[in-house]
Amino acid sequence: MNNNNKIFNNIFQQSYSHANEAHARVNLIGEHTDYTGGYVLPCLLQYKTVVSVAENKKSKTYNAYSEFYREKISFNDFIKSKNNQWIDYLKGCLFVFYDENKNLDNIYLNLLIQSNIPMRRGISSSSALCVAILKSLNDFFNIGYADKHIAILAQKVERNYIGVSGGIMDQMVSSIGIHGKAFFLDCLTLKYELIDLANDYCFELVDSEVQRDNRKSAYNERHNQLKRAEEILNIENLGSVKIDQLNKNKIDDLLIYKRALHVVTENQRTKDAKNFMLKQDMKQFGHLMNLSHSSYSKDFEASTEDVDLLTKRSIESGALGCRLTGGGFGGFTVSLIAKKDYEHWYNNMSKYYSKDKFFKL
Repeated sequence: MNNNNKIFNNIFQQSYSHANEAHARVNLIGEHTDYTGGYVLPCLLQYKTVVSVAENKKSKTYNAYSEFYREKISFNDFIKSKNNQWIDYLKGCLFVFYDENKNLDNIYLNLLIQSNIPMRRGISSSSALCVAILKSLNDFFNIGYADKHIAILAQKVERNYIGVSGGIMDQMVSSIGIHGKAFFLDCLTLKYELIDLANDYCFELVDSEVQRDNRKSAYNERHNQLKRAEEILNIENLGSVKIDQLNKNKIDDLLIYKRALHVVTENQRTKDAKNFMLKQDMKQFGHLMNLSHSSYSKDFEASTEDVDLLTKRSIESGALGCRLTGGGFGGFTVSLIAKKDYEHWYNNMSKYYSKDKFFKL
């Protein structure tokens, strides 16, 4: 994504005035706990989206070019498309941004979107796009929003405009996170803590090649099942429930109980994982990753046979822990490996998966 000013000039015959980037993330542990008021522990990846912007003085249209899709789209309204195109994320950001700033002059814009984030793999490509767009709009109009508010606006875009029932984790870490540090977040209070990653260990992603799309998958169904559990328990957030409370207040529907059980136990695992990371006890951290995947697969039923096989192979190859990361139903796994064992792990895993399926932080 070098020479973005040259590319911008080639497309729009002008230089951009503002540009911002936002990175993908991997969630180390804490899945489907963010929108239930619980805890998560993600960290940033090197992959990113860059959005460059300038005023369009030639016509009364918004013009956007996606380098990934090699497509230029012009529009002058914020009506969502019927088939969830990439342009909808830009339209949604503009809609939410102008709704928050009703006194702004309606200035038409040219925007260039560049990204090297793998799409539909559970590492938050959509949230990174929204954060990068909103940060560029924030700078262009000189509004002065803090990064936390950018994250809140990005969540509004994905929830209210796109229609994905997600939490705040992806937007928060993409907007605020720092490379080389884990991002422990209380999704209810939005208080966070940055934690150094252990020097003698590494995390590696492997692409399961199972594509996922939250809007077409069972993601929203799981969200609704957890909301049903909260209704049965007469609480606002499952994140506040302990395991003994869950078992004391019997949920007769076994499926709803299993979904709630995953979230309640995952919250505790995430808090414990944070403490083990602070102590640099990565063996115990890896053990919690394995328990997390087992719960994600059996209780939450968000994994697949191919993903379960991948996690099994990773552990047999020497990983201390491995789990499916992201919203589920495919995408990436994340493995924790001692650096001294990495070569052995990689050589063994590469018997099953091609080199282009491995991704470092």
